[in-house]
Amino acid sequence: MLTFLIARLSLSFPSGTRSQLGFLRLNAYHISYSFSSVVKSSESNHSGQNRVESESFTVSYLVNSCAVSARDAERLSKRVKLKDPDKPDSVLQLLRSYEFSDTHISKVLKYYPRLLLAKPESNLLPKLRFFQSIGFSASEIPEFVCSNYKLLTFSLEKHIIPLYEALKSVLGDPVKARRCLKSSRSRWRDRHSYVVTNIFPNIKVLRDEGMPQSSVNSLLSRRANVAFMNRSLFVEYVKFVKETGIEPSKAAFVEALLVVTQLSKCTWELKLDIFERCGWSRDVTLLAFRKFPKIMGMSEKKITSIMKFFIDEMGLRLEDIAGCPTILSYSMKQRIVPRWSVVKILRTKDLIKESLSVNFVIIMSEKKFLDNFVFKFQENVPRLLEIYRGELGFFS
Repeated sequence: MLTFLIARLSLSFPSGTRSQLGFLRLNAYHISYSFSSVVKSSESNHSGQNRVESESFTVSYLVNSCAVSARDAERLSKRVKLKDPDKPDSVLQLLRSYEFSDTHISKVLKYYPRLLLAKPESNLLPKLRFFQSIGFSASEIPEFVCSNYKLLTFSLEKHIIPLYEALKSVLGDPVKARRCLKSSRSRWRDRHSYVVTNIFPNIKVLRDEGMPQSSVNSLLSRRANVAFMNRSLFVEYVKFVKETGIEPSKAAFVEALLVVTQLSKCTWELKLDIFERCGWSRDVTLLAFRKFPKIMGMSEKKITSIMKFFIDEMGLRLEDIAGCPTILSYSMKQRIVPRWSVVKILRTKDLIKESLSVNFVIIMSEKKFLDNFVFKFQENVPRLLEIYRGELGFFS
């Protein structure tokens, strides 16, 4: 504005005097720029102050009203901004009317803080009523929501109800459908990651291949989202598992399907290479996979370290491991090394035979191991239980 006024003044003066106003234009520009900067700076400071105040109120509300820890509240305040207590108070009131404890509320908010901005009557309440209508008891709903909080972000009419109806149709039992919906392993993480209509042709593929209903139930209860994937991709996975030598009629087929759907082709080849470096041929690896599909889901570090221990320390042959690949799944620190420590001592004292199957020792239950290999020989080795528990430093 100031620059504009100077320009108008210069037009009113004779040409000889206009140049004398040049410095005014320059100064006017600086004055105008400075004034604008001050205004913008003031606005920015005001905005920053509002943001800080909002974050401060959010942190305070999460801590005092929602039983969230101060550390978590600080982190969550970056993801949700609360201006006043009105809306979040109404959300909390509704949740508590459905028997949500402070522990339940803080657990859900830790992952989904924007729940406090939901519309209680039009958005949240209809979903809670639906869960109740399909058989969830008042005490079950809070635990169900804690394990499946993502469902609260789904549309009730477009996603949740069709999902439940599809599961009920395939499983043929509303109780099983509810259990499947409840399973956190089903991973209802993203409403865009599944298409309800895909489940029917996908399950038909499995049934046409000879999969029994018990295996279908197992698949849906363990990871139902697999059954909702793109049909052509699903068919590829089914074909791939069959090519490894596992028949759909076998219980292991479901386990194998769950494993391969988590792996890319590159990762699958990498796992084959890892086992090959450990001494197994690809045929042997596939044989072990057919017996225990989870071996292909193990990390490279776990595979190499456990195979090395079995061969170098325990003296197992490669064929011994391949014959009982389930031993690869156990914890080195919590199971394999402690039990091997006991077996070594008992062997050195000729209390057990050298020919004893170490595979059998590893896979037996904790009670049986203690009864048959610890308590049984405590008189011969008085501190055997301490050795087993690692209290004498026989393993770390």
